[in-house]
Amino acid sequence: MAFSGSPKIRILCLFLSALLVLFAAPAAGSDAIGEATAILERWTSFHWGRDCLVWIVHYPEELVDPWVDSEAARGGMSEGEREEYRKAFVSELRIGDTEPFLVTIYAFGPRPLDFGGFASSVRLVTKNGDAVPPLSYEGKFDQPVSGIVQGLVFFPKQRDKEFSVAMRRLGVVEEQLFSFGGEGAGSTPVASLPPEKEKEVVVVELPPAPKKEPPKPKPVKDPPPQMLTPPPVPAQPVELAELQPRPAPEPVRPEPAEEPKKNVVFISRDKTLELFISHWIAGDTKAMYGLLSSATKTLLNEDQFGKQVNATGLRLSLRDGYKVQWLDGDRAKVITAQKMLVFRTLRSKTLSLVKEDKIWKVTW
Repeated sequence: MAFSGSPKIRILCLFLSALLVLFAAPAAGSDAIGEATAILERWTSFHWGRDCLVWIVHYPEELVDPWVDSEAARGGMSEGEREEYRKAFVSELRIGDTEPFLVTIYAFGPRPLDFGGFASSVRLVTKNGDAVPPLSYEGKFDQPVSGIVQGLVFFPKQRDKEFSVAMRRLGVVEEQLFSFGGEGAGSTPVASLPPEKEKEVVVVELPPAPKKEPPKPKPVKDPPPQMLTPPPVPAQPVELAELQPRPAPEPVRPEPAEEPKKNVVFISRDKTLELFISHWIAGDTKAMYGLLSSATKTLLNEDQFGKQVNATGLRLSLRDGYKVQWLDGDRAKVITAQKMLVFRTLRSKTLSLVKEDKIWKVTW
C-alpha cells in the first residue's frame, strides 16, 4: 500500500494499518483475541518526536493465555502444539522474569536519530519515581536510526505494574514519558471547542421577477435521407467447405505393448526434503517417519518422533512460509518466522539427508 503526503501522514497511516492487522479478530477464537486486544490497548503508547515516531508495546503476563488461545484456535493447534507454542511465546519474550517491551522507532528526518547510547536514553519509571535502566536490548538501537527500527527491550521484573517508560533525545522535550494502563495513556488532551451561538434568521422580501415572453419555436428541418446498409455478402462454397468437419483418419491399430517393468521411483535430495516439510505442515508425523533414515529410526520410534516434532512448535510457522538454506555435507537449515504479536522471530531446524540404497532419507 502506498501513501502520499508528508512523512508524518505516511507513518501515521502505516501505524494505523499495523494496528488494524494486529487487532483484526478472526472468526475462530474471537473471544480470546478480543480479550488480548483489550490488554494490548491498555499497554500501548506512542508519541511524536522531531522527525520521528516512537511506538512502545508492553507484554504483561495477563496477555499470555488469551493470545495463545486465539492463535491455537486460528491455527487449529492440538493440545500438545498449543502448549509448545505457549512455552516458545513466554521464552522468546522472557515474560516470566522481565518486563518486555517492543519498541518501534520510525525516523524520517534528514539526519538519522542518534541516542548517543540507548542505555543512557531509556528508563523504566516506577510509581515511586525510581528510574530503572534496561537489563538488555537489541544492539540496533545503539546505531543511528534511519527508517523503521524495531526490537525488544527488557527491564527488571516489577511487582507494581504502575510504571512508565521515559525516553530522551526525541527532539521535542528533554524527556518524553510513555504511560500505560490509564484511559488517557499515550494520548494528548485536546481542548474542547466553545459552544456554537444560536444563529439569527433574517427574512428579506424581494420584488417579483419580471415576466419573460416565451421563446418562439425554431423551424424544423427535414432529416437527411438515411443510407441503407448493404446486405451481407453470402459465403462462397469454398469458404463453407473449410468449416465442414474433416473425415476422421483411419484408426491405427496399436502394437501389443510389453508388460511394464516394476521400477523404483527415485526423487532428488531437494524433492525429498520438500516432501518431508509438506508432511510436517500437514501434521502427518507418520508420513514424516516413513522418510527418516535408518539411523534416526534406530534412535526414535514413531511415537517418540511425533512428540519431538510437536515440541519444535514450527508447524504453523512453516505453513505461513519457510526458506531452505543448504549447508555443507548435504545438510539443510529450514528457516521460518514464528509470529510473536506484531513481530516475528526467526526459528530454524537443521536436517541432514543421506542416501540409503540410492534413495534419499532424512536424518532428524
